[in-house]
Amino acid sequence: MSILKKDLTVTNINSLNGYFPVRTSNSEDSFDWEIAKGIVVRNMYRKIVSPALTKPIEGEDGSKQDQSFAQFREICRDDFLKRIDEEDLWPYLEKMYFANDAFFDVAPESLLFKITSLKASNPKNRLGDLYSSLMGGFYLKNPIRIQRNFLEQQVVDSLRDPKVLEDFTDRRVSKGVYEKPYLPFLTHLFRTDLKFLADRPKYLLEKLEDLLKLYGYLYTAQLALNIKGWRSLSEPDSKPLYFIMENETASKERTDLVKNGHQRVSILLENLFPYLTMSEGLQDPNIDANEHRLPLWEFASKLSEEDSPALAAYAKAFACDRSKDPDYEFPYEMSNPDPLHWLKILLELALRQFDKGESRAAAQGKFIKATEIELCSTFVKNRGQVGKVLVMNQDYLELVTNLAVGENDKLRFHELLQEFEARGIYFDKQTQQSLIQFYERVGNVERMSDSGDAVYVRKTV
Repeated sequence: MSILKKDLTVTNINSLNGYFPVRTSNSEDSFDWEIAKGIVVRNMYRKIVSPALTKPIEGEDGSKQDQSFAQFREICRDDFLKRIDEEDLWPYLEKMYFANDAFFDVAPESLLFKITSLKASNPKNRLGDLYSSLMGGFYLKNPIRIQRNFLEQQVVDSLRDPKVLEDFTDRRVSKGVYEKPYLPFLTHLFRTDLKFLADRPKYLLEKLEDLLKLYGYLYTAQLALNIKGWRSLSEPDSKPLYFIMENETASKERTDLVKNGHQRVSILLENLFPYLTMSEGLQDPNIDANEHRLPLWEFASKLSEEDSPALAAYAKAFACDRSKDPDYEFPYEMSNPDPLHWLKILLELALRQFDKGESRAAAQGKFIKATEIELCSTFVKNRGQVGKVLVMNQDYLELVTNLAVGENDKLRFHELLQEFEARGIYFDKQTQQSLIQFYERVGNVERMSDSGDAVYVRKTV
């Protein structure tokens, strides 16, 4: 049975629904990290705020308003008075946990109130969809429970009451996550790193946004570095991507920072939208039959010679549709039996429609600009004549070090570097020496001798 969509019809729209959260047109509030955190917590804990609380209530002005948090506060108050019977204590607890945003630091599930009014069609889902896709169905079978002070425990007990939180069973969530992993190596590590944080709930609350921004960039960069390698018909792997520490000096002599840093990624970003939209347009995943959207490299591996006529016809129709020349003649021999030949031509055509001077060039520019701003800017810094380089500050270094050491007590320094590189984080020799000095200042390094192999690094949590 062919993997191709049965009815390949050319349209003037390049539609993207999966594998990436950026579109050619993005509203200013599309990328909300609070909502992304709420979606990740929902997926991990398989919980949502009860629909009985999230049902909009008519406000004084007649508009429908989400009052779920206010209703929960009343539930918490009632529970507190039933358990403690000390009404004078409630104002202190209310001020401590409900006056500001302190409630959202109580337990990971508190972040579920960030998404109570989120509809499946809301564009704000797209950022969360990226992480839902990376999670690949991952959830916590036995969430860790930690000891808390007396008052905080009262809030958490009310939060976890079945009348407040219900089981979340919607596997699909939104149309952007029903897909097989594009970067399986990164999916595996994201799940591992999420589990590491989830086993330390307070650390999860502290570092979840940093983790999401880190993987948002790593996914973007590795997707850009790997997307043209579809002809290998095999899973992508971690490509070199060099960072420096924020207190280091970048120079042109450090060639990896330029050749294998963000400047290379920035050039390759132009391939993302054309390749992803073309790949999506050739597929017709069936949710009812449990058929997922496939990454381009896997889709290509499933094509056969029987698909070549349909691909050739579609390539010709697409080329004619996108050409501004009324006398355009398709320059390729239609009898070529190789489906990968036609897929290559289709991808070239998809990219060419966004060339400078074409009517769609502005849309491509908006896509790239939004990607740079929303997913790359945390780590991309301009260093004078060297240009844009990847910089990792001390907070992120501490986080990635803890994730890399993981459940081990410590790792040899070269093993630590291997864990970094598996995630797509590379450091040249000069930065490696700066890293050791950083660990020595922090106090989480054991140096058995002057050789690098005898340097051990511990996690800080």
